[in-house]
Amino acid sequence: TRVPGVSLFGATEPIPRRPLLYKSGIVIIGQGTKIGYLGDASFRYDPETYLVVGVPVSFEVETRASPDEPLLGVSIDVNPAALRDLVARIGDLLPLEDTGPVPRGVEPVALDERMVNATARLLRCLWDPLESQALGESIVHEILFRVLVGPHGRVLRRLTQQHTPYARVARALSLIHHEYASPLDVPTLARTAALSPSAFHRAFKRVTGQSPVQYVKSVRLHQAHALITQLGTQAGVAAAQVGYSSPSQFSREFKRYFHASPSDLRRREAR
Repeated sequence: TRVPGVSLFGATEPIPRRPLLYKSGIVIIGQGTKIGYLGDASFRYDPETYLVVGVPVSFEVETRASPDEPLLGVSIDVNPAALRDLVARIGDLLPLEDTGPVPRGVEPVALDERMVNATARLLRCLWDPLESQALGESIVHEILFRVLVGPHGRVLRRLTQQHTPYARVARALSLIHHEYASPLDVPTLARTAALSPSAFHRAFKRVTGQSPVQYVKSVRLHQAHALITQLGTQAGVAAAQVGYSSPSQFSREFKRYFHASPSDLRRREAR
């Protein structure tokens, strides 16, 4: 859209459960339903529930939609600089931080009236180039504020608290997304997070629902999926670009993960 970090999405038919990689952001559904599956947990996001994604998370998603009632939604990226600035300005007035377990990287939250009103104003301003330019980012900041003071605001607040296990895991995730094609192991990632390997492994699985090794694999496969389906890259070339040394291993893991081979996807996209 004309407002940086704001995207609209939709679907006119149901989409079976499949893996997706969500980046840090806020996902609000106006119509239709999505069901997310993260580790052993499942959750729905729909016109009554929005999703807060604090860190990039890979999980499986089922979409419920039809031509008569299509899925309609908006996603808003979380700008780290804007988040830090907002927390710095209002941090002393925020609810006291809980001392509970490390939060998950994704949390469903009940959509209250204030969030509905802010989202409606954001959507209305998108129709007008002048309003988008003048008001869009300020409404995005308001929505970010509503999330921060909401029941799962800790998912974003803890990103700004550099010494929490959550923020440490976020640093390791940033390394993975920048260096996914390089050799990455648990000791290397744990050093980046400044945690012992065992503490890092526990915190990482709590946040992402996956072990570090599983997560690195999922990021590589998602990157390869994008290369194959969006750029038409050959499977062997995509495998090498995302860090696989064995094309046959790549093909096996790709098919197991996406339930389709790279060649099947290429043919499907070509139709």
